Amino acid sequence: MASPKNKTTTTKAPTKRKAAPRKAAVKKTTRKSVPLTSQIGLRKEETDFMTFRITRQTLYWIVLGAVVILFTMWLMKLQADVQSLYDQIDANTVELSTGK
Repeated sequence: MASPKNKTTTTKAPTKRKAAPRKAAVKKTTRKSVPLTSQIGLRKEETDFMTFRITRQTLYWIVLGAVVILFTMWLMKLQADVQSLYDQIDANTVELSTGK
């Protein structure tokens, strides 16, 4: 006869249940419903359209415009210098090819 196999039993450690996270109390707020037509409608101007005021944004645009104009003038000067170098090279080439 076959002998019964020795079975070892393992005991499992008892599992602890985790407590469910608590929910914060939620306050219910009621809002007045504003009709959609009042949200879309025209609003009164805060200032006149033709009012002239120098603001910080105006100064930023003036500085930016000045930087752009100065950069353009510098590029035009560089282009003129390069063109004068080409003219000198052409003049030297013509002088050398025709003989002294």
